[in-house]
Amino acid sequence: MQQYRRGEEGSNIPPRSDRYYKLGDDWYFNARGGKTFGPYPCKAEAEKAARQFLNPPQHYTGNVRPFGSLRAKRWRSANRC
Repeated sequence: MQQYRRGEEGSNIPPRSDRYYKLGDDWYFNARGGKTFGPYPCKAEAEKAARQFLNPPQHYTGNVRPFGSLRAKRWRSANRC
């Protein structure tokens, strides 16, 4: 099945790549604009993070840390899938 996006109807669909990929033991996901997020310990965690990124909470007040922070690396080591 072909997947059309807004403005593509009736034209050739450009090539699409998978949003998720594995590099070494870690998983990553891509967002529009060439942004890459990760690393995650397993594909399920990358999918969960992508859902959260694409559908952010409306009233989030938590503490946000960059994915490459030392705290994120420690969490990733402790939470391997």
